[in-house]
Amino acid sequence: QEEFFHIFNALYESGRQIILTSDKYPHELRDVEERLCSRFGWGLVADIQPPDVETRAAILERKARAEGIDLPMPVGAFIAERYEANIRDLEGALTRLSAWASLNRCEITLDLARQLLGEGNADENAPLTMEQVDAGVVRHFGLRPGDLQARKRTRKVSDARQLAMYVMRHYASASFPVIGHYLGGRDHSTVVHGCRAVEDRKKKDPRFRSLVETVVRSLNCG
Repeated sequence: QEEFFHIFNALYESGRQIILTSDKYPHELRDVEERLCSRFGWGLVADIQPPDVETRAAILERKARAEGIDLPMPVGAFIAERYEANIRDLEGALTRLSAWASLNRCEITLDLARQLLGEGNADENAPLTMEQVDAGVVRHFGLRPGDLQARKRTRKVSDARQLAMYVMRHYASASFPVIGHYLGGRDHSTVVHGCRAVEDRKKKDPRFRSLVETVVRSLNCG
């Protein structure tokens, strides 16, 4: 600690930037001299939390672009939701997925990600996947695959998209950020608004409530 004290002073006096990391605040450090702890508190003390799911998804997208990997949004959302511990695990999952797809000359898909990274064959009691909800809602509304992710704002597409948000949230156990990411990279607040809009319309419009119930039954989720 004596040596570190003098090194710290030399760097500080020469105007160098010093960055220290710890799992405790300076005043909570034990077995560290008071003169060092006081110096650690001279600068900015920031609490760094693990990245949230939106940040993890963005990190994955940036990594994929940098390495020339074609990573579909639903796959990025799945990996970001599944790996919360650290960025190394997140990037490791992307590397394994990319390597397998390259060796087998196939595209990276959500089914492939589930197969390689977990969640193989789900049992009958498992929650729906967002992909299943997407396909079911698109089929019910007579839309084309990809319409819910597109920027189309026709009434029909908007209604279908909001209904998909509602079902994904309540029957696929997906978080707001993950749903937004899956549906074309929309902000989580848009998903919150969409789910609330469906709830409100269900209360006020019996025909719409019947529509929601029909779609839910068609997906075998209640």
